Amino acid sequence: MSTIKDKLLTKAPLSTAVPWWQKRAFTISVALLGLALIIVTMTINVATYESHLATGETILLELAPVDPRGFMQGDYMALRYALEDEVFAALNQDRGRRPNNAEGYIIVARDKNNVGQFVRLADPKLDSLATINLAANEMVIYYRIRNNTMMLATNAFFFQEGLAEAFEAAEYGRFRVNDKGEPLLTNMVDGEFNIIKGVSIDDAKRLDNLENRGRLGSGM
Repeated sequence: MSTIKDKLLTKAPLSTAVPWWQKRAFTISVALLGLALIIVTMTINVATYESHLATGETILLELAPVDPRGFMQGDYMALRYALEDEVFAALNQDRGRRPNNAEGYIIVARDKNNVGQFVRLADPKLDSLATINLAANEMVIYYRIRNNTMMLATNAFFFQEGLAEAFEAAEYGRFRVNDKGEPLLTNMVDGEFNIIKGVSIDDAKRLDNLENRGRLGSGM
């Protein structure tokens, strides 16, 4: 019995609780570290985006009809590209390549208006960017297919609320394509190859009315 008491008396004391201020300092340190990582990541992403805009080659891709119910949704428009149908048609020629989930490169030729026209596909298993032979007016665009849906950069374009009417005139998406073939959507373009600035129809009418009043006031 005395032996048990001796062991209990000689047992090391329980560790003291960490002071609250040390716990708080640790929590603040972890939060600051997380914030620093977020800032670094955002900085890198912004730099990559700006580099893509500055150095990417310009190309226009023709828009294709989409479900009218999903075309305009408040402050964005759903997008589909005519190029998608040509890619799927080319893939369907080879039954072994019919995709559910796939990726690869599209070779397009740019016309005098920088509109991209489908030429052929490059198999990513056989062709790397370095080995693809291109004509002077050709370029490579990377694509991926997930669940039979093709992704070219983005399938939506966002704009300021109230400008939907202006973007209904869009016929092309304007892209910057980097050296990896990755397209970045920058603008919507109308049938006259003008970049749509995002002026609503109502604003345009008001501007016309003001101009007309100015002409009348000046006696023109």
